[in-house]
Amino acid sequence: MNIPIKLFKQVIEEMMPLHKFLGVKLLDAKDGYAKMLFPYSENYVGDPRSMRLHGGYIATALDSVGGAAAMTQLKSDKDKMATVDMRIDYLLPGKPEAIVAEGEISRKGNRIIVTEMKVYHEKNPDKILAVGKAVYHYRGEKDDC
Repeated sequence: MNIPIKLFKQVIEEMMPLHKFLGVKLLDAKDGYAKMLFPYSENYVGDPRSMRLHGGYIATALDSVGGAAAMTQLKSDKDKMATVDMRIDYLLPGKPEAIVAEGEISRKGNRIIVTEMKVYHEKNPDKILAVGKAVYHYRGEKDDC
């Protein structure tokens, strides 16, 4: 990782407006890996009859943690990165509780980073709610493309 962990945590938690709004916390990060906590709120419920988490909230967690894992490869604050594609398999319904998302780089090319992610409840890490795979395009400050 090319950035001090304290600064990386500040970027993830405070400088990204969506993460700040949601109250996301960075739990761990190292080269090619990130782990984040996404708090529970009744606002994140998709079905009020069953009080299950909205799939979009889980998708947000997956994209955010995959992006954070990919960000560990950036070398400058001028580097750019964007999600190109993401695939999600929802395995279990999310209960009205906080969720944890983990992301890890599975492949890194010259312009593309591929990550694999998973989401689970903070209190039950053995029961995976969803898994995802994402592709991120990145461009260094000095790249011409």
